[in-house]
Amino acid sequence: MFARNIAAAVAATPMNRRDALRVAIGAGAGLVVGFRFTAASAATDAAAAETPPFHAFVRIGTDDLVTVFSKHLDKGQGIATGLATLVAEELDARHDQMRAVFAPADVKLYKNALFGIQGTGGSTGIASSFDQYRMAAATARALLIEAAAQDWGVDAASVAIEGGALVHADSGRRLSFGAVAEAAAALTP
Repeated sequence: MFARNIAAAVAATPMNRRDALRVAIGAGAGLVVGFRFTAASAATDAAAAETPPFHAFVRIGTDDLVTVFSKHLDKGQGIATGLATLVAEELDARHDQMRAVFAPADVKLYKNALFGIQGTGGSTGIASSFDQYRMAAATARALLIEAAAQDWGVDAASVAIEGGALVHADSGRRLSFGAVAEAAAALTP
C-alpha cells in the first residue's frame, strides 16, 4: 500500500534531473545495511570465531590503549564517542586512553539488537548497545582487576581502578592496564 502511494506520488510529480539524482542517491543510501570485502574478511571471520564476545567490543592493548569497536556507523551523530564514553566510565579509564574504531561486517557479533541485522538508524545506537557495551567493559574491568591481584598476590577485592590504572588499596601499588592486558586476556571471564 505504502509503495503504491509513493509510486503514484512520484508518477504525478514532475521531476527534473537534479530531483531524480537526489531520489536515487537517497534510495540507494537507505538500502545500504553493510558490506563485506571477501579478501579481507577471511582473517576477520577466523578471528571472530575464536574471540570471546566481550573482546569483540573492547580490547585493551599492552600500550594501555582501550579500543572500542563501534558496531554502529557514525556520520556526525556521536555514537562512536558515546559508546567509547560508556566503556570509559565502566572501566574508570582516562579519556586519552580511549579510541573508537568501526567494527567489521559481522552480523553474528555486531547486529543491532533492535533490528536483528547489522545496521544503524532510527536513533537506536545507544538504546540497542548500552547493556552490551557496559557488560563488555565490566567484564574487561573484572579481568584486569583479577590479573593485577594475581600479579601482586593479593585478594581481588583489595584492587581498584582509579583514573585508568589499577591500584592496590593497602600498599598503594599501581599498574597500567597495559601492564596486565595479556594476563587479563588469558583469564576466563
